[in-house]
Amino acid sequence: MLHSDNPAKCCSYCGGRDHDYEDCPKRKADAEKQAPKPREPQPADGRSSRN
Repeated sequence: MLHSDNPAKCCSYCGGRDHDYEDCPKRKADAEKQAPKPREPQPADGRSSRN
């Protein structure tokens, strides 16, 4: 039996065996999709653009 000095990797998010949960590219992509979109900046005079 082969014994490696490297610990086994298994992503609990997607099941991939080449990376850990913290390094999961799918998890990062999904988090970016769900991130709230930035609000539009308000005019400098403080009035809303809605009339």
